[in-house]
Amino acid sequence: MGQWASSRAWSRAGAIAQVISAGRPRRVVAGASRVVLFAVGTLLISTSVAVMLWTELGPGPLDVFIGGVREQTGLPLTLAVWVTIAAMLAVAWGLGRRPGLGSIVSPIVIGPMMQITLETLQRFDVPSSFAVRVLLHASAVIVVGIGAGALIVSNLGAGSGELLAAAASDRSGHPEPRVRFGFEMALLVLGVVLGGPIGVGTVIVAALIGPAVAFGLRSVGSVATASRRQLDLVAT
Repeated sequence: MGQWASSRAWSRAGAIAQVISAGRPRRVVAGASRVVLFAVGTLLISTSVAVMLWTELGPGPLDVFIGGVREQTGLPLTLAVWVTIAAMLAVAWGLGRRPGLGSIVSPIVIGPMMQITLETLQRFDVPSSFAVRVLLHASAVIVVGIGAGALIVSNLGAGSGELLAAAASDRSGHPEPRVRFGFEMALLVLGVVLGGPIGVGTVIVAALIGPAVAFGLRSVGSVATASRRQLDLVAT
């Protein structure tokens, strides 16, 4: 009887150890996937914003504001991005949405990456066709939305715009896309007042950024969910 009980205990311990050993690699893969999503999202956003600046059609409302800050302070692009994003994160935190690690790390990386990408693009002539420039600009906005979706799904911390819109939506009870649009317009007006650049591209960004982020969140979320299911099937 004692031998049977001992054998049974060892059997249970072995089963628990197997579950733990199987769970550990799964957690490692899940953690690595979140880091990859974060890195890809950061790369997509910085590259796409640089493309929007390169087309010379006018940047998005946030970048108009950053341009205004640069105009008034003389700060280089990277520092202007850091100061602006830090202020937005502080307001979001004050409204009840605490920034994650990714929310802080992302702008630190995006600023230099955006400046390097823009300097590289400026070695080439901007397309002479207005239609091609508009297409490039609109495509870049969509890619920004996908990048923002990747940052949100990574769960390491949403971007400053998404975090601020979500915090204000929580406080006001208004839908997040509507709140996001309101912030975009406020940043646009302030940016113009400060002397930031504006153009038809600014209107394109203001009109598309909300739907683009929603599309990116759905798309990246669907891919992430499908990947987790595949991982579960492999593990079983």
